[in-house]
Amino acid sequence: MKKKRYIWGLLIVLASGLISCSPMKGNNLDPTEGDQTGIPRLLVTGTVTNTSGQALQGIYVSIFGVRAADEPDVLSYNYALTDKEGDYTIVRYRGREFPTEVTVVATDSTGIYEEQLLFAPVTYDTINGQPFNGFVTADFVLNK
Repeated sequence: MKKKRYIWGLLIVLASGLISCSPMKGNNLDPTEGDQTGIPRLLVTGTVTNTSGQALQGIYVSIFGVRAADEPDVLSYNYALTDKEGDYTIVRYRGREFPTEVTVVATDSTGIYEEQLLFAPVTYDTINGQPFNGFVTADFVLNK
């Protein structure tokens, strides 16, 4: 019995140590802040509104053109849901490619608004004169 408690206690200590060593600080999703010597990321942000300018919450926004055909959907990695202000953020690893544009799609699962597809340009910051993180802004105005 003592041995089981010891093992569980050791696992808890190890797990808490791993969590505390995590490189993420808070909810910071901005790859321009902090250490840029890691893996390059692609940051896709934007807003979804209707034709009256009202923010639309719960719209499914996904990114294509950088994902593998069999890549599963992962929230905040290759798709996001808009918040109450209509904002969304997708952060994924850029990989080795340097796309000049990506395809971003906004879909209303309730069927009230028409799906919209945008071909959005990618801009890059640089490290030592080389492109590093990619940035995309894709704002949608959906029609009923």
